[in-house]
Amino acid sequence: MNWSKLPAALAGLPDFGGRIVIDANNPIEAPRFEPAELHGRTSSEAFAELVPGARVVKAFNHLPARLISDDPQAKGGHRVLFFAGDDVHAKAAVSGLIERLGFFGIDLGSLEGGGRLVQIPGGPLPVLNLVKLG
Repeated sequence: MNWSKLPAALAGLPDFGGRIVIDANNPIEAPRFEPAELHGRTSSEAFAELVPGARVVKAFNHLPARLISDDPQAKGGHRVLFFAGDDVHAKAAVSGLIERLGFFGIDLGSLEGGGRLVQIPGGPLPVLNLVKLG
């Protein structure tokens, strides 16, 4: 979905009441992949404002969808998925989901710091297809 369509898609939803919401978005406008204007914030910080009361965890956004839908076991190990968030319990739940799906999760810290690392465009970690061996 184009970034600019998120506000309308999420408008009018009730308070999330502490539920965990996974932010798998990237601030781009397809098909030209132009970056959205975020005024110095990460996309997850902006996204969190659209889901009031949610505990937002950034995850499942740094790899192409085909690699996430493929077998998480690759080349003798488990494909790595990064995640970030400000709520330790929400991150633990998402980490557990990542592991149950067969991936190896790496916690990058806060939405601001870790979210910036995996954000497309601009982050240094997107599209890195890493595998945890062993």
